[in-house]
Amino acid sequence: MPDDAIQVDAIQKLYGTMKAVDDVSFSVAPGEFVSLLGPSGCGKTTSLRMIAGFIEPSGGSIRVHGRDVTHLPPEKRDVGFVFQNYALWPHMTVAENVAFGLKLRRKSRREIAAKIEESLSVTGLSGYEDRLPKQLSGGQQQRVALARALALEPELLLMDEPLSNLDRALRVTMRRELKELQARMKMTTLYVTHDQEEALSMSNRVVIMNGGRVEQIARPYELYETPASSFVADFVGITNFFEGTLMRCAEDWDEVRLASGQVLHARAGAGQGGQPGDAVRALIRPERVTLLSGPEEGANILRGQVMLAEYFGAVLRYSVRLDSGETLRLEVHNFDAILENGTPVHVRVPPEHLRVLPLDGRA
Repeated sequence: MPDDAIQVDAIQKLYGTMKAVDDVSFSVAPGEFVSLLGPSGCGKTTSLRMIAGFIEPSGGSIRVHGRDVTHLPPEKRDVGFVFQNYALWPHMTVAENVAFGLKLRRKSRREIAAKIEESLSVTGLSGYEDRLPKQLSGGQQQRVALARALALEPELLLMDEPLSNLDRALRVTMRRELKELQARMKMTTLYVTHDQEEALSMSNRVVIMNGGRVEQIARPYELYETPASSFVADFVGITNFFEGTLMRCAEDWDEVRLASGQVLHARAGAGQGGQPGDAVRALIRPERVTLLSGPEEGANILRGQVMLAEYFGAVLRYSVRLDSGETLRLEVHNFDAILENGTPVHVRVPPEHLRVLPLDGRA
């Protein structure tokens, strides 16, 4: 669409006969924060580098604010790029690193000085102008790389796993600061990461990639609650999977018979239009499973015993071996004690939260 800041249409990248990126299409609206998320080798960084102009596409087209940039060099695309390793010049000061791209564009001394001051101010680095990269922490180096990109006033900001080299506590702080800065400046941002938590917490939308192709594009909540495939459900968060057969589709509920013979009810329509007799996979998140204080009546009340208890502070995660033979993971957020291994328990799998996909994994 002409109003999109980025329009990627069926881009491909071939290395011999190997398709690193295979017919990938998506768009990014002005001011939107979109993440490309997926495992190593899924094509997300290759896609980002094709948009930046560092890699020539084998097919497809890339448009920035309606302008075809598919075959333009990087300096003609007006994009800022923040690398995973920051790519700072070690012999240059912070100010000199920020000024580097401005000098290449032949800006005046006055313009360069003003942009250095502005960029360091918005990234919280005022007063660090004369320091060398080796005198900075990892988080500060990341901010210098960001300030250098912002100084060029790019139409788009592209970021390739910029937080992956930081420890967890600093990553959490920096991703919050990055998101606040992006929202304040209303800068269109395309962000590559393999960290699910990072993508869900920072993005307006997420593009899930797998094997060089797009699996799903959705808002974080939709991605987590209604995954379009088994891959998405498994990659984003933790999911319980049960294989079985769709036995009944009715106005009130769908019915799935597991390989063990255990029958589970799901909300009506959970079978995604499948027919009785279809092989399916039932999915439910651990936090949706309820640990009961004792036996109760109703659908999807299951018996089992605790096989493993994992304590994570605010969350207690149990692995329960059901009497029917399946293993079910569940999470408890309010607890006064930790159940010992072997403790008999009853659990409820709420039908309204049980999602059913065809066995091929796609809705």
